[in-house]
Amino acid sequence: MNLQLIWRSIKKEAETIRNDHSILLVLLVAPLLYFLLMGSTYMNKDEEKVSIGIVDLDQTHGSKAFLNKINATQKVNITRAYTNLLEAKSGLSMFDIQGFINIPKGFEKKLKNNESTPIGLVLNNTKFLSSNDINKAVNLVVLDYALESRQRFFESKGINPSFAEIKANPITAQIHAVFNATNNYGNFLLPALLFLILHQTLLIGLSESVASDRENELMRVGFGDSKNNFLDYLIGKTGFYLMLYMAYMVFTFLVAFPFFDLPVKGSFFSLFATSLLFFFATILYGWFISSFFKSQVRVMEVMAFTTYPVFLVTGITWSFKDMPLFLQFISNLIPLKPFFGFLKKQAIMGVDTHLYLNEIVHLLVLLLIGFVAAFLRFRYMQRAPKSNPSVPLPLN
Repeated sequence: MNLQLIWRSIKKEAETIRNDHSILLVLLVAPLLYFLLMGSTYMNKDEEKVSIGIVDLDQTHGSKAFLNKINATQKVNITRAYTNLLEAKSGLSMFDIQGFINIPKGFEKKLKNNESTPIGLVLNNTKFLSSNDINKAVNLVVLDYALESRQRFFESKGINPSFAEIKANPITAQIHAVFNATNNYGNFLLPALLFLILHQTLLIGLSESVASDRENELMRVGFGDSKNNFLDYLIGKTGFYLMLYMAYMVFTFLVAFPFFDLPVKGSFFSLFATSLLFFFATILYGWFISSFFKSQVRVMEVMAFTTYPVFLVTGITWSFKDMPLFLQFISNLIPLKPFFGFLKKQAIMGVDTHLYLNEIVHLLVLLLIGFVAAFLRFRYMQRAPKSNPSVPLPLN
């Protein structure tokens, strides 16, 4: 490798970026803007006091005590009281509430007689996170309230309070939530979103530059500047992007994660080292794909179009093994797939090193595939005839 040639090419690429407002916007403005936008959206991480309504047809001390317990939970807030089911369904349809509880007449009487006392819970599942919160809160109160009711019933039969408690609740479940103990959506989604932003802006910015070189017949000039040495050309062309995004990576872990109160339970060394592999693999793939385009606008459209599909097929939002086999195959070719797995295990879960070695090996394999593909493409483009013979090549 010729370090002098590489440094000259890096400075030349930086100058190209500085003069191209489109690339400059993608590389320097978009990451910070999207970080602020996405991070602020999920800053609270969890939805609290979800609005629900009630239809209390019993209107007794027992039904009101039951509803007060539900209203005292952290997740839900009773904001509307309806006189009948039709009114409640109308409120649900108008999004005044996210669900409602229907307490039938005779609720308290059946409780005192230790009879089955069904209540109705109607949820708006178009917001499944809110409906899950309501469902969980109501069911916990139902279990607690049913336990107290059974215990009082047994005590009324002359059973000792200690034995009445055991008889009322013979089986107890001890639930210990780990890794995401608060069960919030922000800690689950935000780390992946932040790196998706970096991944896509890196791909778009680099691809625009490579396609611009082809569009303006400058690709061969770059080959000539590096004296047709693949490593000198590749590092010189992409070195600025790698340095910039490693700086973004440091900013993400040391500034963005603490600011949004995201967990980093593993070592920073392994995070930085694996992130370097991830960005380098992304750069190789980006250069290879964009080298087939001769229009800067077209390649930007294509790369921007991939953002949402890429995010979905990586398995971050849906079980990977439950996706169709052809999507699993495609996903395994994308560096985001193993990196998201590594990020979840290392940063969020803080598991031992051997439990994420498969993800690191996967990244190394994709890095090798990307390197070979880029090298073969480089050699092919060297041998291909010039499309515009009037553009002179630099003298070696």
